[in-house]
Amino acid sequence: MTDTPRRALVAAVLGTVFATVGIAGVAHLYLRRWRRGVGWFLFVGGSAVALVFALNPSTLSISAVLAEPVAALASANVEPAAVYPPLLVLLGLSVYDACRIAVKPAASGDADVACPVCGYPLDTELEFCHWCSSAIVWSEPGAESDR
Repeated sequence: MTDTPRRALVAAVLGTVFATVGIAGVAHLYLRRWRRGVGWFLFVGGSAVALVFALNPSTLSISAVLAEPVAALASANVEPAAVYPPLLVLLGLSVYDACRIAVKPAASGDADVACPVCGYPLDTELEFCHWCSSAIVWSEPGAESDR
């Protein structure tokens, strides 16, 4: 199994396992896409809170949520069947996004040097790929290759 399908498989498994408990973005963290993973986590969590507010606006007040957020949201009388389907769609989109990122690495420009393993752009001052940690052997510009 090559490295790219393995990364996609691990991202899909991690994303699916953590999505079953309602946590988005873990697959992105595995792929070292920190901001994107935190963004997905906050987006799905914020969407859950927004759905609770939208489905039960009469019993929840902003002052109660600001005073005691956990107690106010826990006391909300919302039907779970109304909240779960939209959240499952968002969690599924998060897993799909992570798998798409794992399969198709970021496009590098013509001037950039790409990693031979993962395809991401390389920092020429490092002797390893900071994306996949593969060792990079730089050849001298005038040196001939062995191939």
